[in-house]
Amino acid sequence: MPLTRPNITIILAYIVIGLTLSAIIFVVLSISTTHWIHTIRMRAGFWKLCHLQPLTCFHSIVRSPAALSLTGLFLIVIGLISTFIFDIIDYRVPPSVRFISLLSIFSLGLGTFFFVMSYVAFSRITAHFCYSYYLMIVGQLLSMGAVIVASYLEGRRNALASTSVIMSRLVVRRP
Repeated sequence: MPLTRPNITIILAYIVIGLTLSAIIFVVLSISTTHWIHTIRMRAGFWKLCHLQPLTCFHSIVRSPAALSLTGLFLIVIGLISTFIFDIIDYRVPPSVRFISLLSIFSLGLGTFFFVMSYVAFSRITAHFCYSYYLMIVGQLLSMGAVIVASYLEGRRNALASTSVIMSRLVVRRP
C-alpha cells in the first residue's frame, strides 16, 4: 500500500483553527477574571473593582478596554467560522467574489489589533499587572500566529488556483 502525501492545505487549516481556539480560550479567561491589576489594597478587572480591606466589590467604570477586547473576541470567532467554512468544508467561491475567502484573514487580523488595543488601553493605569493581563497578551500572540498561518494558507490556495487556471489554458489547444 503506497503512502499518500498529506494535504498541506488541510493541515494548515487545522493549525489555524487550533491557534484560534487557543486564543479564544485565553481571551475568555482573561476577560472573565478580575485579576488584571492587583495591589495591596485592590484587585481589578474589566467588570469588577474589589477593595481588599474591607472586602467590597463594585462594578468597574473602565469600559473601553472591555469593549475593545469583546470586539476582538467577536472578530476572532468570525475568523474561526470562516476558516472552517472556506478551508475545512472547502466551500468554493467563484473567482469574481474570491475576496470573501479573505474574510478569515481580515477578521483574525482585526481581532488581534483589538486585543492589542485593549491591553494597551488598560496599561495606561499605573499598577502591578496580574495574570489576566498576561492571558490577554498570550491570546493576542496566538491569534497573531493564526493570522500569519491563515495568510500563508490563503496565498497558497490562491496561487494554486491561479497556477491551475494557467496550466489548463496551456494544455487546451486552441485552433
